[in-house]
Amino acid sequence: MKKMLFLLTVAAFMACEQTTTQEEKKEELKEGVEKIRQDVRETAADTREYMDAQRDELRKDLEERKREIDEKMEELKKDGSEKSQKARVKLAGLRDRIDVKLSDLKNTSADAWDSTRKDIDTLRKKSDEEWREFKADFKELFR
Repeated sequence: MKKMLFLLTVAAFMACEQTTTQEEKKEELKEGVEKIRQDVRETAADTREYMDAQRDELRKDLEERKREIDEKMEELKKDGSEKSQKARVKLAGLRDRIDVKLSDLKNTSADAWDSTRKDIDTLRKKSDEEWREFKADFKELFR
């Protein structure tokens, strides 16, 4: 009987100790999950800030290009030659493509950011080439 009582006491003691250990592990797990949640929130905020900064940089660049084109088109309006009219048509096409990309840029979501950024980078390279070609083709208009 004493042995039985001793065994029951030991079993009860071990059960209590095991419950405490399990509770400690559950608490550690909850703390770990909360830390992960916080890290995910911080990473999402950092990613959003980075994307917003890139978006602003691209927007400013496109708006500057558009402003340069608009200024040149105003200058060309003063010159009534046929060559300046052709130049204005080319510039208007480039400006329209920039407008489309500016609109895309303003309305892009985080999911579509990579493809939008790639499209804008391609447009920037293409517009640089077209601007150089334009200046070469119409160099007498750039005095």
